[in-house]
Amino acid sequence: DASSFGDLSTQKLLGQLPFVARPDAKDVFVLGLGSGITGGSVLTHPVERLVIAENCEPVVRAAKFFEPWNRGVLTDKRTTIEIEDARTVLKLSPQQYDVIVTQPSNPWMAGVGSVFSREYYELAASRLKGGGVMVQWFHLYDMHDGIVGMVLRTFGTVFPHVEIWDTGSGDMIMIGSRAPWPSTFKEWSRVFERPAAREDLASIGIHSVAQIGARQFASQRTAFAIAGDGPT
Repeated sequence: DASSFGDLSTQKLLGQLPFVARPDAKDVFVLGLGSGITGGSVLTHPVERLVIAENCEPVVRAAKFFEPWNRGVLTDKRTTIEIEDARTVLKLSPQQYDVIVTQPSNPWMAGVGSVFSREYYELAASRLKGGGVMVQWFHLYDMHDGIVGMVLRTFGTVFPHVEIWDTGSGDMIMIGSRAPWPSTFKEWSRVFERPAAREDLASIGIHSVAQIGARQFASQRTAFAIAGDGPT
């Protein structure tokens, strides 16, 4: 489910795009540790608290092998690893976040489909601060177009303001919020003012604000219309 090459772009953009949308985010929650690369990308920004929920303890052990790529996320003093289902952590803790990143396994894995449900999105929304953003990946390979549309529609029922981004590796990333946010070259450029974030983006071939813009598939003005009508 993770690697230091093939899906590197998806893993890093999951950590970088939230700050394109909300540059001043301080409290971040991540569902799923994987290699830890996404969490490490989050830490290239001036966050104060990163909570990662991972319900499979062997994954945490495996993430240590990715330390050259995940910036030592497991030992960073800002990181808290919860060996627990992310939904349980969100339900039982009153902590509010600026950003929630969801990077589950593929939805055909047992139990994973529930984190593409309206109920999960409503739970996540209840743990976001005002103006907070939800970020989630979804794959376009080995997947029926109708399922992709259903995921987008379900996400949009809870987060009416949505952007869709292309990772360049067969995946898309959805960013959603209950309130609109400024999404301009001027806002995006703030990410490049942070040396570690700039280095992270360069490692996946993004060296300029224009190259970030090239990854945006649909803006807040158009994303709502991509999926059309249908089931959720």
